[in-house]
Amino acid sequence: MKLFSTQRTDAWLLTEDLAESFQRYIVDNRDYFSHFEPLRDEAYFSIENIIARIKASCNEFEEKKNLSIVFTMQGEKKIIGNVNFTNFVYGVFQACYLGFSIDLAYQGKGLMQEVLSEAIHHIHKHYGLHRIMANHLPDNLRSANTLKRLGFIKEGYASSYLKINGKWQDHVLNSLVLPEN
Repeated sequence: MKLFSTQRTDAWLLTEDLAESFQRYIVDNRDYFSHFEPLRDEAYFSIENIIARIKASCNEFEEKKNLSIVFTMQGEKKIIGNVNFTNFVYGVFQACYLGFSIDLAYQGKGLMQEVLSEAIHHIHKHYGLHRIMANHLPDNLRSANTLKRLGFIKEGYASSYLKINGKWQDHVLNSLVLPEN
């Protein structure tokens, strides 16, 4: 299901029919992504595992608990990026977490900022969330700069926050507060 388009990209809800294309995306970028993600065993990259994760994500989407987006260049089929809004909390908090990745070959072109800007607008319009939180490794300057350009504010620093690439690593904590609907 197409969610939106930007000037240069098309963004889609990650569904089972995109599993093979998504598998190519994560396998092609496996070495690069390993610097920013937990250790992954071979099963993680299997089509069966990917389909199971997509099904679980779609169930959470139906329950308004997450939104997993993949994007392509306009008119193309190759997935070049992924944006995940997860752990939706409603009530007095009205917040979620944001994670994102882009194919190494497409970095430095402003595509992620373009997609995230529209994705944040989509989240605000359709889910009414007030706060989006996004955390990154201290040396991940591309993510830091992208978040800053989108209006995210650095709120803190967490020591040994997540186990990334096999070791506990510090993270910079950021958030974007959205206007009331």
